[in-house]
Amino acid sequence: MYITLQQLSEKPGVVELAQVTAQVGQPPADWRIISKIIDGEDVASEQPAAVEKAQQSIARIDEVIVDSSALIDGYLRQRGYKLPFKQVPRILTTWARAIVRYSLHQHLPSEEKNSPIVRDYRDALKLLQLVAEGKFSLGLEDTLAESSGEPKFIKRERVFTAETLRDY
Repeated sequence: MYITLQQLSEKPGVVELAQVTAQVGQPPADWRIISKIIDGEDVASEQPAAVEKAQQSIARIDEVIVDSSALIDGYLRQRGYKLPFKQVPRILTTWARAIVRYSLHQHLPSEEKNSPIVRDYRDALKLLQLVAEGKFSLGLEDTLAESSGEPKFIKRERVFTAETLRDY
């Protein structure tokens, strides 16, 4: 996994997670209970129905985390990385967060062209594609295509030669 529930509870936050995991036409789970469950706190004093609803929200988030990790793995395998990583690069956590947020927000109406969630998701996919193509490095002992740093020139045939200028 490239991101955890704990990391998501910090950014974008538990309130947003509760809102986007609500069933259509239903009120969201209590974000305080979701937070307690994520933090491993006791929820015995809470209403059983509220705890169940919070657990359903967390299950939905976990499902989306697994899906986003599978998507990222697909791009990384194209590049030939050995997975799972011992240490997850921070950039992958950032991309996973963008993918999870987008996936959780899909049922919410918004202007796609103005949405930072859509923008971040598309940016993450573009960068993952560059990683797969070998054009962007994660900094993990991977190599990008070597460049000598020297400009490359293509020699063209001369337009004006002694032969073509002879009549002038």
